[in-house]
Amino acid sequence: MARAKQYAERVNVIKRIKLGSKWPFAPVVEHNGRIVRDHVWVAGRDEHHPEGRYYLEWYEAGKRRRKPVPKFEDLLQAARSKSIELNALKVGLLLSPDAPVAPEPARLTMNAAIDDYLDYIRKHRSVRTYRTYRPILGVLFRNSYTKTYVDEVTREDILKFTSDCFDLGLVPRTVYDRLVTVLQLFKRHGHKGLVESSDWPSYVETIRPIYEPEEIVSMLMHSDPDETMLIKFCLVSGFRDREIRYVVWRDVDFRNSVVRVTAKPIWKFRPKNYEERAVPLPAAMVQQLQELRTRRNATPADLVFPNTKGKPNSLHIEIVKSVAYRAKLNCGQCVTKHGNKCAEGPYCQRFYLHKFRHTFATEHLRHGIDVRTLQGWMGHRDIQSTMVYLKGIQSKDALVKVNAGSLASYVA
Repeated sequence: MARAKQYAERVNVIKRIKLGSKWPFAPVVEHNGRIVRDHVWVAGRDEHHPEGRYYLEWYEAGKRRRKPVPKFEDLLQAARSKSIELNALKVGLLLSPDAPVAPEPARLTMNAAIDDYLDYIRKHRSVRTYRTYRPILGVLFRNSYTKTYVDEVTREDILKFTSDCFDLGLVPRTVYDRLVTVLQLFKRHGHKGLVESSDWPSYVETIRPIYEPEEIVSMLMHSDPDETMLIKFCLVSGFRDREIRYVVWRDVDFRNSVVRVTAKPIWKFRPKNYEERAVPLPAAMVQQLQELRTRRNATPADLVFPNTKGKPNSLHIEIVKSVAYRAKLNCGQCVTKHGNKCAEGPYCQRFYLHKFRHTFATEHLRHGIDVRTLQGWMGHRDIQSTMVYLKGIQSKDALVKVNAGSLASYVA
């Protein structure tokens, strides 16, 4: 077997790798004075082993000692530091510590890692996020990953998970999101760079659908006063579903014509990305909200769009679908996973709350609001999330040039 790389002839750099059912130690491969990452000598051959972890090995008082080094980037410095320490002990500059070398930490099993991460998500993220992650990690990935320990993961395991997702009939965009969740789990436990750029599923980045003016007018014509207020607010605030559910009158600043997204501990609601924000409202909307508050004799802590018991209303989506059905806007082709046909009831999948948010962003960009300003109104942490709405925008100047061009004359 090739000799392990040494520093000051006292410290060896080795790696624990998997060979069959065993986990032996192997010396690292060096090239031009540098350690080659994940390459070790096995029976005189240079082999690639991304699994396992690196160790320092030395002899002290006639006994062999080993110490794990968690990160490859720290390996060289750790070896040099240990070499200096051993030389100092040899010449008497340091006293040998009485305490024994700490034992190697227990290896983390994948089941324990998943349970630990889900517990972290449950305590630090929203209930919705936890309910999304739980089946992905607790069921889908747990069944896909066939190894016992976290540190055994390789790129092949991630590719297998991706293939398993496709085998279940998931579309590329969904598989992409599932992959992000799994890689976040490994990142939390110190494993990065598990996939290459070509490993990510490719999907079509669609133009965000919006409500057309005719649809909005028709829905407002076929809605009762409370439904009308909900639809108008969704349209001009750009709020997310849960933000609408938990908005209270205190959040509406009638003097400055803005509405705020704020945390509601009593309802266990906190804004996405933990960032409160303010969105300007049209004067007409502010006036109508003022009239609604006066009519209800509402207090600042009351919800603006509650259910019949004054509690958060989780059925706003049903209101929108019912109004669309009454307005005869259903496409007549949708069938829900429960077999409900939109031709026969309020089940059309083209009508949902988040589509108002798409409309809000698209219309503001169309009328000259800059992307940075809109990013703040939308509550996007990453401006790329806001820029996707630019795909649905057509410059008025560009349209004038299209109509004035020679191609337009051919179809006139």
